Order: sequence, then C-alpha cells, then structure tokens
Amino acid sequence: MTTEQKFKTALKEMLQTKPLSDINVTTLCDKLHLHRQTFYYHYQDIYDLLASIFLNEDVPGLSDCNTIREILECLLAYSVRNFDFLHSTYMSAGSDLVSDFFYNKIITRMISLYSAHQNIGIPKASFRNVARRFAINVSQEFEFAFKNQDTNSLKAERALKKYISSATAILYPALVSLSKEERKRSL
Repeated sequence: MTTEQKFKTALKEMLQTKPLSDINVTTLCDKLHLHRQTFYYHYQDIYDLLASIFLNEDVPGLSDCNTIREILECLLAYSVRNFDFLHSTYMSAGSDLVSDFFYNKIITRMISLYSAHQNIGIPKASFRNVARRFAINVSQEFEFAFKNQDTNSLKAERALKKYISSATAILYPALVSLSKEERKRSL
C-alpha cells in the first residue's frame, strides 16, 4: 500500500468515529506513525486529502449499471456501506466534495448510456442537459438525506429508496419532456 493510500484509508477509518473537524494532520500522522512532513509531501491539508479520496474513489458495480435506476441503487449501496464517512464529510466544510462526487458519478454514467436512451427522441446534447439536471437533483437529495444530524444509515437508506422510485418514475421522464419542449421552442 502506498503512503498516499495509507493516508486515505486512515482518514476514512477515523471519520467512522469522529467528525472531520476533530481530525488534523498531527492525529492522522500519529495514527500511521508517520511524520507530518510526509503528509505535506503528498497533500496541502486534510481537505486536499479528502478531495483526493473523492477524485479517485471507485463505486463497485457502477460501470455495470445499464439503467438509471441501477445507477442510483448502486450509489445507494455505496452510500450505506460508507455511511459514517459520507455523513461526517457532509457535516463538514468538505460537503461540496461529496455532492460533486455524486454529481460526477451520475452524469458520467448516464452520458455513457446515451445509446440505450436514444429511443426517447432527443439528441445527445439535449440528453446531456437531462443528465445534468437529473444529476444535480439527485446529488442534492443525497446531501439532504445525509446532512441531518440525527440521521443514521437506515433512515438515509429508507428516504433515498423512496426518492429513487420517484426520481426514476417521475423526475427523469419530466426532464425528458422538458428537454423535448425546449427543443421545440428553439426550432
């Protein structure tokens, strides 16, 4: 395991039991028995390390998802497995990193599925707008489910399961209809 990976793993482990505001470079380095200078060789600060985690984080099974519902269910499963880490991050100054993480995972996977959605009658540029709007809404809903101080993984999972059903049955089709209407008006 590389030094960078050790820092990432240690931070994720520490976030299981304490808020990000209680973790600093010294406590992280003490946990790993490394010098502070080693940390600064790789990262500028704790938030730089956190950003690196989210930039490189893999969501198991996401690349195998072939429908929008599967994408959301995969992200939900990831969220439940990583609840403490995500909740602690959402409750910190790094909350935008988590929202951006979900947004990027959703939009990237949706756009890669465009060929499967060509039968909805909108060109790729319009589908990108649908994906962008959908990803923004979903990432905000994930944030809402995790940001409540009194939440736990079961409450968040329950709320997001309901939301996923609504998002796939109502929100996505509504965004496609909106895109079609916008296209008509622009012609």
